Amino acid sequence: MHKNSELHLSRGSLELPLFLPVATRGFVKAVPMQKINEAGVEALISNSVHLTISPGLEILEKVGGINGYTGFRGSYFTDSGGFQILRKELVKIEEDGILFRDRKSGKAVKVTPEISSEIQRKIRSDVAMMLDDCPPYGAEQGRYRVSVKRTYEWGKVFSSLKNPGQKKFGIIQGGFDPELRRESARLMTSLEFDGFAIGGLKIGEPKELTDLALSKTLPLIPGDYPVYLMGVGDPVSIVEYSDAGIGIFDSTYPTRNARHGFALTSEGPINLKNAKHILDFQPIEPRCSCEACSNYNRSMLRELHKNEDPSFQYLVTVHNLDFMKRFVNLVRENREGARVIAKKFSKLNNSELYNDSTG
Repeated sequence: MHKNSELHLSRGSLELPLFLPVATRGFVKAVPMQKINEAGVEALISNSVHLTISPGLEILEKVGGINGYTGFRGSYFTDSGGFQILRKELVKIEEDGILFRDRKSGKAVKVTPEISSEIQRKIRSDVAMMLDDCPPYGAEQGRYRVSVKRTYEWGKVFSSLKNPGQKKFGIIQGGFDPELRRESARLMTSLEFDGFAIGGLKIGEPKELTDLALSKTLPLIPGDYPVYLMGVGDPVSIVEYSDAGIGIFDSTYPTRNARHGFALTSEGPINLKNAKHILDFQPIEPRCSCEACSNYNRSMLRELHKNEDPSFQYLVTVHNLDFMKRFVNLVRENREGARVIAKKFSKLNNSELYNDSTG
């Protein structure tokens, strides 16, 4: 079990475990930043390659970095974009880096470890993730071996480039081979990083392989480093994997599900699109004091969705983020109580939910 219960950043200390809502281009979809601040969100995860393409580094530098641009009062983590290589049509992997192509504009950006460090310095995020090589699930064994070596070589460069006020995290790869996972963990923890992420998981593999990879990797990460499980953030996983020593999670789980009509509650998820809510005049969650629960009932929210009113996405996203904040606090303070809630989010009962790290 990893000992650290806090992550000390330039903007202050964050309690662990920590959940990061996804703000790919700096903003959380459907919710104004003022409301994100009012909701007490402490940290967000953004994609440095997307930010480079739009709004662009020149604009971000002129306003003092991403916080000056967006108005977010909390801490930003920035991903290097390495995870995007799973989308083969958008990238070209080269020995010294990755060529990314934006789906919307068609603009291409070449990112090397040096360029990634410089991009994230200009963005002025609080935590910068290294550029890594993340193979897709089902790749050949030789591809995973190349990934371990390449990620280590890129990590050597990235970790040596210090940016004042910014923590840097290394990423451990290795696929689903225990020996490769151990080798990657050994190599990456030999470098000067402030924390470590476990990458290349929850990308389509069965849970048994996820658990195997984690069990072989976690014991090799020294206990005084924060550990980040990238792209994972549903209640079941947060309880289970924080027990194992994971301290940081991120996912589109609360925001993407909100946009598709699913509200998260301590009694499990609710599909607000269902006809059974036509005469349901209770709030999403009776004990919740968020804006949606304080002012709207389920019947009205269903009607907003039915009429494609954009306020629906806003209201349910606000609620889901409030739920995640309360849930993670419960994981810290009353783990058994959190387990009771998490059981109501099992995949067996909630197969309709969006539970991936994209979108």
